[in-house]
Parts: sequence; C-alpha cells; structure tokens
Amino acid sequence: MSLKKGKDAENTGPRDACPPPIPGKELLPERLYRAAFFFSLVLPNLIYSGIGWFDTLHIMKWAAAMIPAAVMTIAAGVRLFRFGANRTGFVLDAFSAGWLAVILLITAQPAFIKLTSGATFVKEWFFFAALWAVYTLACSVRPRDRFFRAILWGSSVNAAINVLFAELLIRDMNKGIPFIMDVPGNYIGNTGQQEMFGLWMAIAVFNCIFLHTRYSGGWKKGVKSRFLISANLFLLAVCSCGLWRSTARGAILSLAVAVFILLICMFRNREYRAVINISALFGIVLVFMVLVITLSPTSGTNRGGALADKMLDMVKNPGTFGGRIAIWRISREIFLKEPVTGVGLGHYKWHFLDGQRIFFSKYPELAGTAGYDWQYTYWAHSEYLQWLCETGIIGAAMLGLLALWWLYSFVMMLVRRKNFPPEALWGCALIFLLWFDALFSRPFHRIENAVWMSFAFALANRTILPGGARWAKRENDLAYRTFGGFIAAVSLLGLIFLGGGMIGDQLILRAWRSPSIEEKEALLSMAESFPMARDDALDMKAYIHFSYGMRNKDPDRYTSGADELYRAFAARPNSERLYRLYDISRELNDVDTLRKIIPYLPGRSGYLR
Repeated sequence: MSLKKGKDAENTGPRDACPPPIPGKELLPERLYRAAFFFSLVLPNLIYSGIGWFDTLHIMKWAAAMIPAAVMTIAAGVRLFRFGANRTGFVLDAFSAGWLAVILLITAQPAFIKLTSGATFVKEWFFFAALWAVYTLACSVRPRDRFFRAILWGSSVNAAINVLFAELLIRDMNKGIPFIMDVPGNYIGNTGQQEMFGLWMAIAVFNCIFLHTRYSGGWKKGVKSRFLISANLFLLAVCSCGLWRSTARGAILSLAVAVFILLICMFRNREYRAVINISALFGIVLVFMVLVITLSPTSGTNRGGALADKMLDMVKNPGTFGGRIAIWRISREIFLKEPVTGVGLGHYKWHFLDGQRIFFSKYPELAGTAGYDWQYTYWAHSEYLQWLCETGIIGAAMLGLLALWWLYSFVMMLVRRKNFPPEALWGCALIFLLWFDALFSRPFHRIENAVWMSFAFALANRTILPGGARWAKRENDLAYRTFGGFIAAVSLLGLIFLGGGMIGDQLILRAWRSPSIEEKEALLSMAESFPMARDDALDMKAYIHFSYGMRNKDPDRYTSGADELYRAFAARPNSERLYRLYDISRELNDVDTLRKIIPYLPGRSGYLR
C-alpha cells in the first residue's frame, strides 16, 4: 500500500502507513487506552506503598505503572490474536522490532551468565518489557490532541501536589498525614529520592512550557483560553519552585537541554511568532524569576543556599563530579569482570562491593582520599554505564545502534526542513531531557519516569522515522496472530509475578510484626513460594534464626542463621548484609568468615589480629 500524497505526506510515519482499523475491531478500545495511559503516566509519582507494606516505597509505584500496561497488552494481544493485524491496525515498526531484539538478547542471559538472584533478573526483565509494551501500544493507537494535553496537565498537577508535600516534609509538618511519606527533613515529596524528585519537576516544568507555547497568543480568544493560560502559568511557577528547591543539578541542566531542543524544532517549523511572542517568552522568564526568589535568604529552609553550594562545588571540584567519578571508576572494574556478556540484567548492585574491592586493591593510595571513601550504591549514577556493565559490549552495541538510528532520523528531519507536529515537538524534546539526565542519574530505573520515555518515543517516531519503517509485511497475518497470543500470555505471567510479589510482601510484613518465632517461620516459608519476594524472605529468615539463637543461647540456631546470612551475602552483597555479617562474625569470633568479608571493608583488617 503506497503512502497518501499531498501536503501531509512528508510527516507520515510508520503508523500512518498502515490502513486504518476496522471499527469495533481496534487494537484497544478508546476508553481502555485512555484510562490505562493516564493512570500509568500521571499517578505513580504521587503514590507510595506506605507502612502497610514491607516495601514502603516501590511496590505500589510498580503496580500503578505496570498493571495498566499489562492490562492493555493482554487486551491488545487477545484482539490481535482474534482479528489479526490488518483489521486491528497493529504495526510492529522497525524501532519496536529493534527494541524487541534487545529484550530477546537479555532473555538469553541466564544461559551464559551465572546470575546470583533470579528474582532480580525477572523483575528487571518485566520492567524492561513493560516499557516496550507501552511504546508499541502507543504507536499503534493514536491519542487525540485533547487527551495528549490532558496527560500533560495531569503531570503538572501531580508535580505541584508533590511540591506541597515536599514543603511540608522539609518543615517537619507531615505528622499524622498518612498519604505523605514519613521522611521529614527531605525535600522529595512522594518520589522517594531527591534526584527523582528533581527529574519529575523537570518533566512537569517542561510540560508546562510546552503547553504555554501552544496557548501563546490565545489571551484574546475568550475566558476559557485565559483560564487555561493562567492555570498553566500558576502550575509552571509552583513546579519551577520545586525544581530549583530540589537542588538536583542534573535535572536542571536536562530541562535546559529539552527547552533548547524544543526551540530548535519550533524554528524548523517556522513558528517564529510563537517563539518570540512576549507571552510565550514569559513562561521561560517565569522559571528564572522563581529561581531568584528561591535563592533569596527570605525564602525559608535555606534551599537556595544548598543549590548555590552545589553549583559552586561543580566549579571548585570538577574532578569529583559530585562524587560520581569514584563510582564510575569502580563501574569500570565491574565491566571488566564480564566485558562481552555483562554481569546480568539488574545485577550491577550485586557486583558493586566486589568491584570496589578490586579497585582499591589496584589503587590503594586512593583509599580515604577526597571522593574515594568506602561506599555502597545500587546504581552506577549513569544509565549508559550501568547498561554496559549489565549487558556487556553486545547489549550496549545493540541499544546504541538503535539510539544512533533515532538520532540520525531526528537530524534528517531538521536538515530536510520537515515540520514537526505538536506531539512530535514534545516527544523529541522530552527524549533529550531524559537522555541527558541519564548521563548522571537513573531515570530508566524508575518505572514512573521511564514510561514517559516510551510514550515520548511513540509520539515522536510517527513523524521522524522513515515511512518504510515497517519491518515485516502484514500479509503474514498468522505470524501477527501468534505474536498477539504470545505477548498476551507473557503479560499475564507478569501480572501473576507482580501479584505474587505483593502477596509475598504482605506475608513478610506480617512475619516482621509477629511476636511468635513459629509464626514468623511459617509466614516466611509461604513468602518464599512467591519468586518476587523470595530474596527478602530468605534474608529475614536468616536474621530471625540468628537473633532467636543468640537470645535463647541456642548455638545450632544462631550458627545456622549466620551461615544463611553469609550465603545471602555471597549471592547478593550489599552494605546492610555486609555490616550485619561483620557484627555477627565478630560476635561469634568466626575468623574464617571475617577473612572472607574484611577485603570489602578497607581499614578493618586490624580486627583479625
């Protein structure tokens, strides 16, 4: 089928190259995809698990983001299986196919890599697959402009509420409010971490700026337009305040990159009037007006001073990069352990201590110097470096080629003077925001932020990828039907995996609260049967055995517990297990175990004497 001719042909992407779906047999009912996309994109950053869960932060964020994606994928897979690609309008473009090839690569990792935590691998696999599903479904279902703007508005409202929560937290005024994280003194809202709070603010500020460019010049169009412009500017001011007061330097710089890309694309569209319009420029000026207020000593809680200190540190100590240089050099040692295949998806954190041990054995003179103190982290503080460590040269090359192809297509759009539709303007700029932040942080490891990248890719790729991006002819309907059944089955397994993890999490919480050792063991044994909760259940069982044995002077019990703790540490080393095992080994005078773990703790070898 040839592309349609006319003035819109130059902007036709892979989705448009396909015949429209037959009414009633669309890949997804409109109400389902609207509800699922809105819930998955807008709500997760505002909710957290709370004290009713053993994992007090993440598990409900995963549920809020991934359950809608899984439900959509199951529904789409079933309809694709029933009706085929031609009647549903489904297309698997080349970008989606390349992404799928990367998923197949990491799926094969257990065959040639010794993974120490199957639960970690499976959890990360479903995380990565969910992002692919969001992208593929968003490509196959075109949201209306009004719905697209509703999602942007929803993100801004979410971020503004998070700013309110953060202001209450920093002032220790959150007592008795169960829906705000109980972390007084931290300016993080319900995001759970300062860098992620800053990134969410940057996304919201960018969404407000983009909406303002769409509304520019509309003040004279009536009361409704004036209300939308005023409300959006109010949200822009609130979210800008949250961004500056987060002191997240990477997020601030990422926003600047996104605005720069947006302006370039708007100039390419010859939207000169929208760019230089006084009301449009006021949106960007407002962001910096809020910065001046934030830096003022009268703004309260000295967040402006903290931001100024961090910016000054970048000038005074450029060699430490905010403490990241040491982590990056340790990451090099992790990469060198398995340079071709990587250490395994999600397993960077289980190799960090060993990488640090290797690093300090090579460079003992650096131990204790500025920026090179002993530390532990789950993240490489660079998504690209962490991906390289976990998937090796092969995985990095595959994903890198996909990214380079996208960049090439984006540049060709600029060079060939093709216009960007509004959703593609937004999508391209947001991709650059997230990619830049990923240089210094971990936006792709938080599902509530990573789903925005998938959505942005989908909206951008309809325009910037070449019209021939379809990787297979849809005449082979049987293959598409089979594929639909497969993705529906995998998504159902993902829901079962997550649901089991939620049940296991509740069992672990009950075990933790129970006063009876017998009930604790019974509940933890039940939790072990759920793969997602198995690691936490085994850890708690080992510690309970040891504590009970020490308290009741049962040598067999506490020796067994100590052995279980060491096995857990050997499989999944982190600082909590290390210190706990260190204290236990000293308590038991277990010299053999101390000799094994002391190399991970520089400066403590004296305890062996």
